[in-house]
Amino acid sequence: MIGKKTKAIEEFWQRCRRDHKIETNDYHVSTFADPQFLDLNDPLLDLSEQPKLVAARQKQGTAHMLQEFERNKVARRKVGDYWVVPTFDNEPLFLVKVVDVYVKPFNEVPDSFAKREGEGEQTQKWWQDAHRAYFQPQCEKWGVAWREDTPTVCESFELVAMA
Repeated sequence: MIGKKTKAIEEFWQRCRRDHKIETNDYHVSTFADPQFLDLNDPLLDLSEQPKLVAARQKQGTAHMLQEFERNKVARRKVGDYWVVPTFDNEPLFLVKVVDVYVKPFNEVPDSFAKREGEGEQTQKWWQDAHRAYFQPQCEKWGVAWREDTPTVCESFELVAMA
């Protein structure tokens, strides 16, 4: 996850607050993934499709290893939080609202979450293959062994606004 609050992000957030009558001043900023851990040639990880899937309300979830939040000192999102999702160049893409969060061992993330994430074949097998390909390089960089029971944060969201 990468992203930071910039002038463009803040302007987008303030416009969304006004347009959608959002009372809180608090929001998160981060991408769904960190490009350093992506094999951009891997057809399982076609990130150009993600904004289209979110706009179509097909992609309504994302997952991270629990230790990613801890290692990057990123606050975990909770139900009701707003989240500006930027491009890898930190330009706002959309605002989402977190509607569900839970932690499960990687190998116990249910098929229903794979469908909610809305990518690829929307099956548990496809989800596991794509996320394993992303999570394993993270573990290698951190010097920890990949485990199939790695705690995984599953976040569901609803689209609030597009940039």
